Amino acid sequence: MKSTQSVELLAPAGGWPQLRTALNAGADAVFFGAGHFNMRARAKNFAVEELAEVVSCCRDAGAKAYLTLNTIVYESELAQLDSVLAAAKQAGVDAVIAADFAVITAAKALRLPVHISTQMSVSNSASLKFFAQMGIRRVVMARECTLEDIVQIKARADLDDLKIEVFGHGAMCVAVSGRCFMSEFEKGRSANRGECAQPCRRGYGIQSERGGEGFSLEKHHVMSPKDLCTLPFLEKLLDAGVNSIKIEGRNRSPDYVHTVISVYRKAIDTYLAKHGTPTFSQAFGRCKSEGLEELKKVYNRGFSEGFYMGKPMGSWTTAPGNQSTHRKDYVGQIIQMDPDGQHVSVRLESEGLSEGTGIFIESPELGFLEITPTGIRLDGKPVKQAEKGSVITLPQKPYMHKGLKFYTLSPR
Repeated sequence: MKSTQSVELLAPAGGWPQLRTALNAGADAVFFGAGHFNMRARAKNFAVEELAEVVSCCRDAGAKAYLTLNTIVYESELAQLDSVLAAAKQAGVDAVIAADFAVITAAKALRLPVHISTQMSVSNSASLKFFAQMGIRRVVMARECTLEDIVQIKARADLDDLKIEVFGHGAMCVAVSGRCFMSEFEKGRSANRGECAQPCRRGYGIQSERGGEGFSLEKHHVMSPKDLCTLPFLEKLLDAGVNSIKIEGRNRSPDYVHTVISVYRKAIDTYLAKHGTPTFSQAFGRCKSEGLEELKKVYNRGFSEGFYMGKPMGSWTTAPGNQSTHRKDYVGQIIQMDPDGQHVSVRLESEGLSEGTGIFIESPELGFLEITPTGIRLDGKPVKQAEKGSVITLPQKPYMHKGLKFYTLSPR
């Protein structure tokens, strides 16, 4: 259940499955890209022509829709930018997230609300006042701000009608406010245009020009920070008076979005319901502890406090990729809708399946859905277990269709 309080939980939506997953998990708002000008060009994103449908989907869930237009914009693209903004205005998006004054100026001309992206490195009260004078009503703070910074900035700016948004969970970039040039230099793919190849995530070595053995930095990925995770100190973030907590991850899968949004939704609601009561510490502590174990199950590079408690010295990943405690395994897919309308045929292509084993599905129509299969039949006979390669039948549900894929989440 969503909170009716003022703290917004903002979720990433890299495509239709993630969008519906985020809304079903209780997000108060979603941010997404459409066409060009967003920082996650490799995410599936949405077509500009789909904006109205995206907004409608959010409205039906009681959520807000924010369009990310947070790349740098070149002179030759101004007409295209105007076209995207006109479509956003017509679709009724609640705001655009901007990191270029071209976007800010054009959006304001259309009276579209603007949120200032973290790429603009807002890290002091003077910057807040500057943007407030421009009619901006939300700023995403620079990731380099500490909790103490945020409290002081908010107090000194003294702007009741300007909202503060911060990142709460997800990938961290080695560059200041994400403005990195390494990918552009190496691959010709600009991170500031949403095309980052992430060369920072690899291990590197140091070799003397005069020869010698050299040094390997493979065990210490010194350009690859751990993922931000504020759950262990979420109450401090909420006490700081932030208005929106953003979850990073428009390149992440629906199961990731489902888990992270569900965990933070429960934590925020527990805080709001229990804060100030005698049972708060125990209830909120248990909520955070259980939630952290869930977060560890999905993709992560290890967890860090980011800059909230000071400079994150030594918070680098120690492995090149995923450090989750669980793995996502493909099981199989529906290959036929049986004529009787009561069953579906499922080919178990990668894993066997036992009755009662929890599985989940991901689809554009449903997002993410967990189910527990019952009534497994093999060659017309009920069975408790079927092996890989089998074609089984399951009772049909209204959401099932041909091609729907099944997965399990298993300990590594």
